[in-house]
Amino acid sequence: MKKKVLSVLFVVFIMVLINSIHTNVYAETVDLKPISEITPNYIAITWCSNNLVLEEGGKLSCQGNTVVQAEYTAGVKIELQQLSEDWTTIKTWEDISDDKNMYLYKEWYVVKGTYRLKTTHTALDSSGDVIETVTKYSETVDY
Repeated sequence: MKKKVLSVLFVVFIMVLINSIHTNVYAETVDLKPISEITPNYIAITWCSNNLVLEEGGKLSCQGNTVVQAEYTAGVKIELQQLSEDWTTIKTWEDISDDKNMYLYKEWYVVKGTYRLKTTHTALDSSGDVIETVTKYSETVDY
């Protein structure tokens, strides 16, 4: 009798275990509208980042970095923005490198408020024509 009860309990345990591991998958129909153009991203820009750090006394450290493939030139534009009713640019810096890596670091003192960086990363060809542009926003900083 004990063996039979143990066998039933074992089977129940296995069924519970199987049901807990089981994953349901649902399919949804999607209305595919004709796509006029597919544009790949990150053809020339291989890496881009930005960082906004609040230091003592209201000093913000603003950093932007763009790395492009060897045949291109990198550019960075950093816009320090403050939130009032909407995001407003209060200071802008930009530079273009002589090679594939452009790192820009600036410091700016601010009054109490909420801030972020809008960073535009650019890849240019040998003629100076823009090949690719990526815009990223930093996390916000409250002072």
